[in-house]
Amino acid sequence: MSSFMEAIYPVDRQNDGMSLQDEGQARACSLPEIASLVELVRIESMTKEEAIRAADPYSIGSLLREAEPFSGDQGDLGAPELLLGWCDDARGMGIFAEDWTYPPEQAEALSGTAGLTLLREDDWLARGHLKEIYEEWIMQYAGLSGRPHPSIACRERLLYRWKGHMETVLHHLDERVLRVALISGLDIMKGHPREKEALSDLRDIQLEALFRAALACHRQGMEHRIEILVPHTSDPEAWNQTHELIERVAEETLCHQRRAVSFSIGALMNADIACSAAADLARSANLLVLDCGGISDPETPWPDDVVEHIAALSGTIRKIRPRLLLRATGLRNTADLPAVYRAGFAEIGVPAEQLPAFRLAAAQWEIQQRAGRSSSSQSTIRVKG
Repeated sequence: MSSFMEAIYPVDRQNDGMSLQDEGQARACSLPEIASLVELVRIESMTKEEAIRAADPYSIGSLLREAEPFSGDQGDLGAPELLLGWCDDARGMGIFAEDWTYPPEQAEALSGTAGLTLLREDDWLARGHLKEIYEEWIMQYAGLSGRPHPSIACRERLLYRWKGHMETVLHHLDERVLRVALISGLDIMKGHPREKEALSDLRDIQLEALFRAALACHRQGMEHRIEILVPHTSDPEAWNQTHELIERVAEETLCHQRRAVSFSIGALMNADIACSAAADLARSANLLVLDCGGISDPETPWPDDVVEHIAALSGTIRKIRPRLLLRATGLRNTADLPAVYRAGFAEIGVPAEQLPAFRLAAAQWEIQQRAGRSSSSQSTIRVKG
């Protein structure tokens, strides 16, 4: 038995209240150590829960990449994938990747682990394979090409190229949920008199491309659920206008086949949104997603004031819609998971490269919490006895 296994086996069953970053806790952080955990589970000398608790979340991502060249083997080098599969079974929280579809060939593996995703296409639109057409469309809109308005031909090229991209994404998702955030801004046209008009038209194109792609997949026998998020709005009037835009484009694009595409409309809220504004959105949105990208730091957990504000937001929303599913996205630090759980978020979104760490860390947290409740219950029984 390795020195690592001598340190952690048998796992201390009484240490049920430890945090995700308890110092002094031996953690499996190499392929041989993870393989040892998996083997102990196979011979029933350790439970899956004990193996999960003994693994290191901060190493699991690199171990997956290290094991990838050997993933076709039948030996122990598949242990990280097997361990993460146990994590998914042991965990109630949904964890989805963000922007894993560039290139889309990466989508299949990641969507298989999480089953969910969130597309934010602002940055990609200016750098991906739509870049040339998008810039031409913007130049025409801004009047820099000598044309007063974008040509229909340019719009159609942008629309159908975008539809092809969305269709590829949906094919890789294989009948799962796709969350799409509407384009939030046009950096190229900042301050331009037609900036607001251009943004509305670009969202129109984005929505039409999305609905056409979903309808094409439906005709091929694939069923998807689409969740469209209105980004960073705290103004009820702006929310209503965008909501009406989505409904209008859906009606015009899908026509009598509207029921063929299942979609819902939600809000992507800034983390500093006021509780009153969040309450207004909760009254009309199908789902609420808190964008933590601006406050989440890979090195530093949330400060107390941020934790308190997020808890207050959750409490306010629950008073309006007790059963509304809350989600958080843009998380970068597994140390923020306890605050996310306590605030009642059921799903989180993380960068694709950090997906393994969060899958493992979240499973560890939930196992620890269940063990703590079980220990408290047993203590209560003993006291009553």
